[in-house]
Amino acid sequence: MEIQHSSSPKVAIGLSFCALAMLYSVMLVGVYISSSNQGLSCTEWPLCPNGFGLPSEKHFFEHYHRVMVVITAGFIFATAAYSFKKFKPARKTAIIAAIVVSVQIIFGMLVVTTRLEPLLVASHLSTGILLFAMTLMTFLASYKLRFQ
Repeated sequence: MEIQHSSSPKVAIGLSFCALAMLYSVMLVGVYISSSNQGLSCTEWPLCPNGFGLPSEKHFFEHYHRVMVVITAGFIFATAAYSFKKFKPARKTAIIAAIVVSVQIIFGMLVVTTRLEPLLVASHLSTGILLFAMTLMTFLASYKLRFQ
């Protein structure tokens, strides 16, 4: 039995893999920031003191964490848009991931503006795990069709 879908899974595989790889990288940098007590190295939001310029050594990881988030969110939104229009097997998890990344960005902002409120930090970290799960499921839904 052949599964019918309106387009090749290659685009969905590429987008969802890039989103997943970037998200994993963002999470690694975020864990480093947290574990090295650099969570308040950059108290301005959304940009650090140098704006879009090269960050100082003090703001390096926090600045690049935020830059990576923007790129990752772009891949997650692109995957959701593509799945919504052209790739039904990954549609549900891709749309959930797009919603969750939006919530995650708001949590990230609140973590900074409340100066590391513990409940918000825990929410930010746990929402990141949910986001990773949805992004992984989107990738797996895309990838499995490669073999059918």
